[in-house]
Formats: sequence, C-alpha cells, structure tokens
Amino acid sequence: MRTPRILISLLVFGLIVAGASYFSAQFYNQAHTSQNALEASYQNNFFNLIENLENLDVLLGKTLASNSKHHDTITLVTVWSMAEAARTNLSNLPLGIINTARSNQYLSQLGDFSYSLAKKTADGQEISENEWKKIKQLHRENRTIHSQLRDLTGLMQEKNVRFGSLSRVEKARLPQESQAVLDGFGKLDERLQDEVPTLTYDGPFSDHVVNRSPLGLTGPAVDKKQAEIIAREFMKKINQNTDYTVTNTGLADGRISSYSITLKPDDGGKDDIILGISRKGGHVVLMMNGAEPAAIRKVTRARAVSNAEKFVEKLELGEFIATGHLAEGNELLVNFAGQQDGIVLYPDMIQVSISLQTGNVAGYDASKYLLSHIERKLAAPVLTEAEARAGANPHLEIERVRLALIPLDNLEEKLTYEIKGKIEGDTYFVYINAQTGTQEKILLIVETPEGSRSI
Repeated sequence: MRTPRILISLLVFGLIVAGASYFSAQFYNQAHTSQNALEASYQNNFFNLIENLENLDVLLGKTLASNSKHHDTITLVTVWSMAEAARTNLSNLPLGIINTARSNQYLSQLGDFSYSLAKKTADGQEISENEWKKIKQLHRENRTIHSQLRDLTGLMQEKNVRFGSLSRVEKARLPQESQAVLDGFGKLDERLQDEVPTLTYDGPFSDHVVNRSPLGLTGPAVDKKQAEIIAREFMKKINQNTDYTVTNTGLADGRISSYSITLKPDDGGKDDIILGISRKGGHVVLMMNGAEPAAIRKVTRARAVSNAEKFVEKLELGEFIATGHLAEGNELLVNFAGQQDGIVLYPDMIQVSISLQTGNVAGYDASKYLLSHIERKLAAPVLTEAEARAGANPHLEIERVRLALIPLDNLEEKLTYEIKGKIEGDTYFVYINAQTGTQEKILLIVETPEGSRSI
C-alpha cells in the first residue's frame, strides 16, 4: 500500500511544482511585457519632446521674420500649445523633480509669454522692441536645449540606457551609465536658472502636392504600345547610344493613372529602367533607374546641377529655373520650378536626380508639374518691389527679391514678392502678396551638410 501512496504523493508534488513554475513564468512574462510597455511610453514621450522643441525652434524663428499681426497671432498660439505639449512630455519621463524643475518652468513661461503676445497682436497691438529681443533670446535658448537633448539621445544609445533604469529612488543604486544620463538632464536644467523665459533645401514648396485632379494632362488617351514607344523615346534624351527592350508593362492607378513600363538596355546593362507614362496624353510622369548607387562620388555638385539643367532643356516643357538641390545617398536631387515672364512658378515643379558617380540622369519626377500646370494669365503686381521690401520685418537683412507664384493650402495660387533674407544667421523666405501687401507665408531654410530644406 505504501508504494501507490508514494507515487500519488510524488505526482501531486510534481503537479504543484509544475503549476508553480507555470504561474511563475506567466507572472514573469506579464511583468516583462509591462516593463516593455512602460519603456515604450517613456521613449515615445522623449522623442515627442525633441520633436516639439524642434517645432518650437521653427515657430519662434518665423515670429522673428514676420511682419504680420495675423500670422503672429496664429504662430504664437501654436507656440503656447506646443510648449505645453513639450512640458507634458517632460513630466512623463522618470527623471525626478530635482532634474526637471527649471525645465518645466521654462516651458511653462515660454507658453505663457507667447500666449500673452498672441492676445496683444490679436488686439492689433505691436510687439515691442524689448519683447522682440526676448523672442530672439528664447529662440537661441530653445535651439541650445534641443541640441543638448539630441546629445543625450546619442549618449543613451551609446551606453544602451533604458529610461526605466533612471527611476530608481536610491541614487547610489543607479548604474554608472544611467547616472551619467541623469546628470546630463540635471546640467541641462541648471543652465536654465538665469535664462529669460523664454523646426532637401530642395526648394520652397517642393513638397506641396495639390489635392485636386491633374491639371497638366493634355491630349488623347494612349494605349499600351504607344506608351512603350514614348518610354523608349524619352530614354533617348538621356542616352542616345542605347536602345531598350520592354520587359513588362502594367497599369497603375492613382492620382495620375499611368502605364508602368520596365525597360532593359540592349547594350548589356544589367539595371532595369522603370517609367510611368500617363494614360491620358502619354506624359512621362516619372523615371527610375534600378541601379544601386555607387559609394564613390566622382562628380561635383556644380557639374551635377549643370547636367540636370541640360536635361530639362531637352524636355521642351518650357522655361525652368533650378531652385535648390539635396544630396541623397550618391545622387543629387535637383528641383526646378517653371517660369513665366520672369515670375517663378512654384506649383509647376519637376525633380531630376543625377548620379554623383557618372553624372548621368538617374531619376525624373514630373508628378507635381502634371498635377498643377495650366496656362496662366498673371495680373501685373500692384505693389512695387520697394513697397514689398518695406512690408518685410525691419530686422530682416534682405538679400534678394523676386516675383513668385506660390501655392496655398486651400489650393489657391498667389502672386507674391519672394524676399530672401537673414536674421541671426538663419535664412528665411518671406512671401508678400503682390496685390494686397499681405504676408502670405514664411519659410525657414535649414542647412545640412547634404544641402538644405525649407520648413
């Protein structure tokens, strides 16, 4: 009788151990999942904080370049809202009050100060010279904070520090790497003690895609065979010495319904060329070279821009002017805007990519041009250039003024004076309505080693 009892006891004991192990594993998995979710929340708040500070940098800069009470009111209210969002992001990080007190106060004061100025401009009052100086100081301070947070991001990635490791109460128990990060936040907070309260230059409007039916598609519909002929003829403008064989043709629906055509060079080249030919009118919408960009750059940017300009002339689409460029990998993306009677037409934009290894055309995109281009009758400006200059912010050091047609968010197009100038070393493009003198838009130009982009 003892043997069965022993066996039963062992079985029960085994079940208890197995059950305990199962529930222990379940508890561990749930705890691990919870920790990962909490860490993800911390990371989300941290990167939102950095993004909000970057946007605050842009907005404060635009306030410095603005000379419109209407735009100032909108911008300053947005600063107030974004500063509060950044303060919430900061408060949700496990950094402790001692390391964030002044930072919280800074963001709170920035928001309150901006909101008070917004109410002032909404009432039609001017921003005083002293207030303008405070905005300038806030702009500098915000840029410094954003830069230091970027440095802390690099430190955390280098040391593989998780935010969860910063939340321990006892400072002595913190790992050395975690303490270094926490000290970084503390030093950032300390430098705010004596401070005043205080966002591809690929061309202005290059990312503006008009949300409407394509205006530039002219001519009758083309069939598959016609589209293939158009594709091969287009490639002759890039390389006259090479013929191409069509290997595949499909139909791609979208904003511009197009035939997608794959070509293989007959000279033995391994890289396929893909083109989009619009079904209506047979216009070349885009071209992409499937070659992997080489790592070595042999072509200067100046030569690449020149090659892009020569290629655009072959297209015979009209007069275009290069508005900017941006290096992407081992290619230079050059943007062109149309011109009419010396007026820059920013809605009519095309993009050309040039290989920085060979200097050849590696890509072409005319989608923005085909969406927006129409024959326009542009009224003569009411304002003179001198009057437009006088309408700009007096602190803007003006470098260039020219007439430009710009697209607005409501799909309207406005004839403006494009005023390029600098404040505090930053470049701004200010657009003054050529008929009414109203400030329509401000763009901040952000310089990078590979080019610039407009915000």
